[in-house]
Amino acid sequence: MKKFAATLFTGAAATAFFGLAAPAQAAPAGPGNAEKAIEQLDDRGYAVRVNHQGMVKPLDQSSVVSVRYDSDDRVVYVTVR
Repeated sequence: MKKFAATLFTGAAATAFFGLAAPAQAAPAGPGNAEKAIEQLDDRGYAVRVNHQGMVKPLDQSSVVSVRYDSDDRVVYVTVR
């Protein structure tokens, strides 16, 4: 019985831990251009800094390579290609 209670407690603790992690917002994903992704981040209240990788193109013709959050300053660094 003690083993069952310990397993139940461990499962509940893991569920609580992962449940708290769920509200974190992910970067905009899916097909589309970098301009829309940057607009979405801006609408969420982030200060967006754009880094170009390779040849510089207009944002509506670029795609997002990576997104890095600095949650202390609410700044997002977006690398586009």
